[in-house]
Amino acid sequence: MFDAIAALLSKSFLEDTSIIRVSIENNPRYSLSNMYVIEDKSAGTGVLGCLRITPFDVCSRGRKIPVAGIAAVAVKPEARRRGIADTLMEDALRKMYEMDFPVSMLFPFKHRFYKKYGYAYVGSLKLYDLAPADITPFPERSYVRAFTKSDRNRVKRMLEQEMQTHGTFTPLRNDSFWDLVVFPKFKDAYVYDDGEAKGYLAFELYKEPAATPGAFSEPILNIKELVGLDAAAHRGLWGFVAALGEQVSRVRFLGPEDYPLHLFLKEPREKEYRRLFFEYKSLSTVAPGFMLRVINVRDALSRLRRNIDSPADIVIKVNDGSLPQNSRPLNIHLHHGETVVDETRQPVQFESDIEVFSQVYSGFLKPSDAVRYGFASGESSALHELDELFGAPSPFIYQFDIF
Repeated sequence: MFDAIAALLSKSFLEDTSIIRVSIENNPRYSLSNMYVIEDKSAGTGVLGCLRITPFDVCSRGRKIPVAGIAAVAVKPEARRRGIADTLMEDALRKMYEMDFPVSMLFPFKHRFYKKYGYAYVGSLKLYDLAPADITPFPERSYVRAFTKSDRNRVKRMLEQEMQTHGTFTPLRNDSFWDLVVFPKFKDAYVYDDGEAKGYLAFELYKEPAATPGAFSEPILNIKELVGLDAAAHRGLWGFVAALGEQVSRVRFLGPEDYPLHLFLKEPREKEYRRLFFEYKSLSTVAPGFMLRVINVRDALSRLRRNIDSPADIVIKVNDGSLPQNSRPLNIHLHHGETVVDETRQPVQFESDIEVFSQVYSGFLKPSDAVRYGFASGESSALHELDELFGAPSPFIYQFDIF
């Protein structure tokens, strides 16, 4: 079975079989027991398709939430267009509900495929491509020093603290994940330390092929992870990057949609800068980020917290064709930071399908905007409280945590 799964994944994702085997055998987040397969025993053709349910915890709104990550969805080429992937996904939804996962997440090969199972696009990121000369060389850069092994526990604590404040469905890392996956990739890493370690930066240097044969190709700095616990740390780390202008030609940073990078620039300039009649144009694209689906609506709602003195009750209904047990009116009772969710027959104040609700729950979409643009229905009297209840920083997964 192990060899058949490795061979299937190798063919589907164009990865060497030996690498696939190592990733399964030595992965701190999952094992072979997390794989589910469809076999054709009668014809003797073996494993036709597979799927992995990876359990891990995320930090969202300052709380730890268990999540089921869907990955390694693959079907043999000769078995495609026979509904095998559909069967795998439908069965996975039922299993995740029975396993008491409130939420599921995945990185899709095509968003449209997973939308029909209720998964919604929430992983909107921004890829910045900058010249180092356009970044402000803040004086706090003098407190940036090289990362050493003795900094490992400090870095772990810094990320945990950052997640508690700004994490929204950001995967938590156990010690094994740090040691086996993250730290081996800290080849170029630096720490902001002004007497106390308050931030760190990890990046990689690489060269892109030259535009013309024989042309010189300068290194590009790709920021893999940047964490700052206060303003000085952010200024120091960006000032340090600016100071590398003699060594690198470009800086690339994949960051949360709401990260205010413009504050750290002295010149907001496009990569191929053009200025026509004082009109500035920036090319914007929507990248295929990660997707999220609420598996158990009642459980997911009960994990929300909002500190209010006066009790509030809001009735919502989520229509879920794949998991009809979610499709029932629920009353959300909020008081003194506690949330109680019960079935009710009271009039519904907000209603949507599971895909839109998953975007709302993640903090990616305001309930008021869902209603405004016609993707949900709701009473105006309840929308302000719902916006506050579901409000959160942009959902974000660090590059090292992509599963």
